[in-house]
Amino acid sequence: MKRSLFKDRDFYKTLVTLMLPMVAQNLITLAAQMMDSLMLGKIGQTELSASSLANQPFFIFNLLIFGMASGSSVLNAQFWGKRDTRSIKIVISICLKVALTVSILLGAAVMIFPETVMRIYTNDPEIIAAGIEYLRIIGWCYIFFGLSNTLLTTIRSVGIVRIAVIDSIFSLVCNISLNYIPIFGHLGFPAMGIRGAALATVITRIGDAAIVLFYVLVLDKKLRFRPRDFLDFDMRLLKNYLKNGLPVAFNEVFWSVGVSIQSMVLGRLGSSVVSASQIASIVQQFSTVLIFGVANAAAIIIGNDIGAGQMDRAKDRVFKFRIIAIFLGLFAAGLILLLSGPVVSFYNVPDETKTLAIEMLRILSVIVIFIAQTGIGVVGLLRGGGDPRFALFVDLFGLWVIATPAALLSAFVFKAPVLVVYACTRLDEPVKLLMILWRMRNSHWMKDVTGE
Repeated sequence: MKRSLFKDRDFYKTLVTLMLPMVAQNLITLAAQMMDSLMLGKIGQTELSASSLANQPFFIFNLLIFGMASGSSVLNAQFWGKRDTRSIKIVISICLKVALTVSILLGAAVMIFPETVMRIYTNDPEIIAAGIEYLRIIGWCYIFFGLSNTLLTTIRSVGIVRIAVIDSIFSLVCNISLNYIPIFGHLGFPAMGIRGAALATVITRIGDAAIVLFYVLVLDKKLRFRPRDFLDFDMRLLKNYLKNGLPVAFNEVFWSVGVSIQSMVLGRLGSSVVSASQIASIVQQFSTVLIFGVANAAAIIIGNDIGAGQMDRAKDRVFKFRIIAIFLGLFAAGLILLLSGPVVSFYNVPDETKTLAIEMLRILSVIVIFIAQTGIGVVGLLRGGGDPRFALFVDLFGLWVIATPAALLSAFVFKAPVLVVYACTRLDEPVKLLMILWRMRNSHWMKDVTGE
């Protein structure tokens, strides 16, 4: 094991090269989200809860875009192993057309029916009113986010990752400065509160899209995209994308809907529960940034090896990633316990909410050990290895058969304490780990999905 784990220098060099920009990007993105949360938390618990619940449709949309783009990456990573750039550009073109259509439809829906959206998640009239104001503005950012994130995720499969870091730095600086001005009313602007946070986000997303498009069309030398490439089409590649890419998209969508239902359950338990859950979620995301950076790098590395016909090397690297996941889970657990007190103290929320957030984070410090294994297993190994349909089954079985029914029953039938309900929302992770271990008992799940 010692030789197998540590002697492959090329593996670790490639892993670090791919992982660090993705980790940096996610850290910067989370820092921007945390600043949004902190600034709204300074106004009050109602605004913090309203923005959290109003962003649930965007959470679903975000994962839908990520799923469609990641679905194309299942193919593109293996095409890159063959150095087939034409097929890669056609797959990206197909994915982008679908993403833009979805972006326009969902953005319009949240702006036209904001009250309906908010009533799905809460029955508190103050939170609903604040959420309606937020949604009527934030809906405009859907199309720009869909464009930029689809491109960033799809080009990642060929190792283009630095532009994502540059774009994220722009987002952080732009979002923080723009948030500060309209939320609190500085430099002659009126204090817009939650509407100011939405406006700042829309302006930032427009800038994101402009930066990514300029890079892809002008600066990139790997794929050399041109505007006419977005019009390319190939029926064989469309069928291949639908076969191997759609399971990833469905995975992310149905998983996000399940998580959104869990947010609805917590929303019915009171604003303090929503705020505490939002605070705990921010800490969890920070603690798992490294895990999902490794997971996304794993999908690229394993996919490249299989596409290049290096099946034995791919098997060895799957083993390495599974061992790495163990250490990352323990590290993330310690990080959650370390950050819980300082982060919670930053928020201007009642002591009851702070205490609840601390207790939720203690539960997460155990669950994150499983998340490390399941995240790298599903997002990295199963998808990169050409088995997205079993990855879909793992995620949906754990969430829809185990965690979501447990949360609904504990909250509304057994009237269990809040922390028991919260723990039930996380029951899927241990179940998913058992399913992944069974699937990976041999290497039959690894295959070339490019059709060649």
